[in-house]
Amino acid sequence: MTPLDIVLIVLAFALILVGAEVFTNGIEWLGIKLNMSEGATGSILAAIGTATPETLIPIVAILFTNTTDSDEIGVGAILGAPFMLATLVMLLIGATAYVLRKRRGRDTLRVDAAHATRDLSFFLVLYTVALTLALLPRELHFLKGYVGWIFLPAYFVYLFMVLRTPKATPLDVEEEAEEREAFDALTFASLLHRQGLQVAPTSPPLWLVLTQTFISFAAILVGAKFFATFVEDFSHAMNFNTLLVALVLAPLATELPEAANSLIWTKDGKDVIALGNVAGAMVFQSTIPVTLGVLLTPWELGRFGTIAAVFAIVSALLIWIQLRLRARDNALPLSSLMLGGSLYVVFLVYVVWSVVAGLPA
Repeated sequence: MTPLDIVLIVLAFALILVGAEVFTNGIEWLGIKLNMSEGATGSILAAIGTATPETLIPIVAILFTNTTDSDEIGVGAILGAPFMLATLVMLLIGATAYVLRKRRGRDTLRVDAAHATRDLSFFLVLYTVALTLALLPRELHFLKGYVGWIFLPAYFVYLFMVLRTPKATPLDVEEEAEEREAFDALTFASLLHRQGLQVAPTSPPLWLVLTQTFISFAAILVGAKFFATFVEDFSHAMNFNTLLVALVLAPLATELPEAANSLIWTKDGKDVIALGNVAGAMVFQSTIPVTLGVLLTPWELGRFGTIAAVFAIVSALLIWIQLRLRARDNALPLSSLMLGGSLYVVFLVYVVWSVVAGLPA
């Protein structure tokens, strides 16, 4: 590894984090301009936007790469993204809220329990179906060609349910008004205002909101691409196998946008959109990429892939149960998000032990 490699990876990391900061600001204002609820903003706009980098890996690998490892790279990336979201990223949200509990003024996570439960329910059902298809006996593999078509329409059903959900009570309307007052000024509008242009940072035009959102999103893509490429090249140089690169290291790079966005929102006390970003991305990852994997690859997960998929389901199920049993007045104990985080550590320990012991992937 050369000094230039170190400089590039630091710059890529900084580009992702700065892009994520500006992107979250743009998404918040885009949600206002489109009159979307806070939960819908996180579940749809931010989730789809920040899920794109890791989604591009299986698309490129499966559709445009003609190598012996392309299917493994694609399947590993498909499995790795929801695994990290359900375990590590959820853990980081809970840990951030705990560390900053004095600044935030509360020691719980403010959630929209109904929306979060709906998102995780979609994920649990669809991802369990995907895992079941992978575990079918060889003589039943033909079912993939039929069942594999349910994931794409399922996502459009999910979008319909999110968009049709009305504001439930007058309290919801009041809380959203308070959130808007607390929103930061649009970053690009503030920059233009400092240059003497007649742009109101707290009432920006839609075209400027869209410009900021697209430019910051492009920055995330560029940064994630360089970061993922570096991680993959480094892992190959260290003689890691393809499955581990795709399953662990590549998603670690491309999940930075989700993690950064959600941690920024958590830091600012915007818990609903923070959790909605992750849960919505999990639904996206269990539908669009899974469709490609089930229909266009052998969909054989291997030992590591199967364990990662099971752990993702277990972690999501634990959070779902906590939302059902422990959420009071839309306040969720922080420990609820930390339970599944230990599974990520267990998985990494198991992977290291397997590599040291020379066990096949």
